[in-house]
Amino acid sequence: MRDRVAGLGLGEIRGDHALMTPAIGTMMQVLRGFLLLAWIAMLVTTVVNPSAVDGNAVPTTAVVVAVYALKFGWRRLTARLGVNRCYLCTDGVAVTNRFGRIRDSVAWSEVTGVQQAMIVGHVVAGHRIEIFRSSSAAPLWFVAPGAKSALVQALLQEGRRSGALQ
Repeated sequence: MRDRVAGLGLGEIRGDHALMTPAIGTMMQVLRGFLLLAWIAMLVTTVVNPSAVDGNAVPTTAVVVAVYALKFGWRRLTARLGVNRCYLCTDGVAVTNRFGRIRDSVAWSEVTGVQQAMIVGHVVAGHRIEIFRSSSAAPLWFVAPGAKSALVQALLQEGRRSGALQ
């Protein structure tokens, strides 16, 4: 994947960060939350009335551990394959889609501004970032996961370093 980004002529890759697909990411986070709540309810039931559980705590714990292990494994695999990533380069920014292909890119020389909106809810938090261009092309946009996203700070730093942002 790094070879494809390097082939865009945006210079050296200075960092890559995960992006979030808003609908699927939120849905998976909600489902993991419900699973965790069900597991906590199972453990409380086991402590209060051990005979009511009939040995279901061990398989339930195994399912919860497997789901969270899959989550961390999926994060590592998608990073390795370049899926849903934002590559910050010395001369621009490139964003990949869910198949690891370049979705869009913009050179710092074309950037006229960056608009950021923070999305905070009970379940999910993130930053919606739009990079505006001097040409008539549509802005490059993406969603960075987390309330304190390292991508936002790195993007603004790279933009200032290149002179595109103030």
